[in-house]
Amino acid sequence: MSNIIAIDIGNTETTVGIGANEVWDSYRFTTRDTNTSDELLSLFNSTFQMTEEMKKNLRGSIICSVVPQITTNVSQAIKKYANVDSLIVGPGVKTGLKVNIDNPKELGPDRIANSVAGFIKTSDNVIVIDLGTATTFDIVNKNKEYLGGSIAPGIKISLEALTSKTASLKSVELDLPKNVIGKNTYEAIQSGLILGHASMIDSMIEKIILEIGVNPKILLTGGLSSIVHPALNINCEFIENLTLIGLEEIFNLNN
Repeated sequence: MSNIIAIDIGNTETTVGIGANEVWDSYRFTTRDTNTSDELLSLFNSTFQMTEEMKKNLRGSIICSVVPQITTNVSQAIKKYANVDSLIVGPGVKTGLKVNIDNPKELGPDRIANSVAGFIKTSDNVIVIDLGTATTFDIVNKNKEYLGGSIAPGIKISLEALTSKTASLKSVELDLPKNVIGKNTYEAIQSGLILGHASMIDSMIEKIILEIGVNPKILLTGGLSSIVHPALNINCEFIENLTLIGLEEIFNLNN
């Protein structure tokens, strides 16, 4: 099967993947809403080594975006780069999910893609945790119903809030600390950020399981997952390109 271009535009990072069937050549870029379509085209040209023959065999492109002001520029850049149109995930797009929440239009397209991918990977009750700008929890049952979720401030947001609102606390590298008890301010901040966040996730999963009354599969994705994953007590699987997998499924359903 030929490839597609799948793009996940987040508040902090944009992931661009070329691939299919869970095999992706993917890269993460800093999301900048000032980039023109030509600047993005230059970025694609310098990153992806695609021949003209490979471009001709592309089936198309799909974009999920939580930054609407740059969605059009990205779509235009893809059109210039590979001469394919982009499907934008939003209202009216088939997802295969029954969205059982108060206002389905409120559900972010990235969370839709994660939820679709979660069900594809498990065919079962599943919780998808995405560690990005925000840390999100999305719950899908074995009947392919999206039940709802939870949104918490992400680790980077927490760090920015901590350092901007305090005079004496400085920024730290987002690395997993060796101990919970920090021996200096630097280690103490790392502990609170990373281990504290991991404890929040463990506790939230426990509460979600009590609420839904079943033991679901748990999938982890997002840019900060590799840091937090070792600190979690829950049994979960880390899938780096989970959002892209969901986007490919949505693309197939609409083509």
